[in-house]
Amino acid sequence: MRRLVVLSAVILIMGFVALAQAPGLGGRSIHGRSPAPPPPGPLVSLVQAGVDAYNKGDIGYFEKAFADDILWVDEDGHELTSKMFALYFVNRQMSATPKRKMSVHDVATGTWGDTAWAAFAYTIDDGVNKRIGMNTTLFRKSGNDWKIVLIHGSINAFAVPH
Repeated sequence: MRRLVVLSAVILIMGFVALAQAPGLGGRSIHGRSPAPPPPGPLVSLVQAGVDAYNKGDIGYFEKAFADDILWVDEDGHELTSKMFALYFVNRQMSATPKRKMSVHDVATGTWGDTAWAAFAYTIDDGVNKRIGMNTTLFRKSGNDWKIVLIHGSINAFAVPH
């Protein structure tokens, strides 16, 4: 009887250990964050073009890239509901003093017919302050071009009351 209790306890403990390990991840837990970014996908160059235009202060790029009905939800939850407001917002960022520089990593993209998405981690650094966050962008095909219809940004910071 004692052997049966000990054997049952060992099997139970081994079962809990097996459940705590994520399959295919070398035993790492999947709680909190995914184990690795997804593969980059087909629109990485489009994301990089946006970053390059931001760093050069090229508002013309964004005039062409933004759809007329764009919705931009910024890090504070403000909604910019037209191309005019989105252009104003990005132009203020690009012309700020000190000059801001954006870099991105862990870019992932995908497409479904005439719809595409991009998600990436970003850092905006002006030499004094760094804003670190995540961005999700939704595109719609317009002729041969991809137009940005939705941008949602979030920062890696503690929530503060407004």
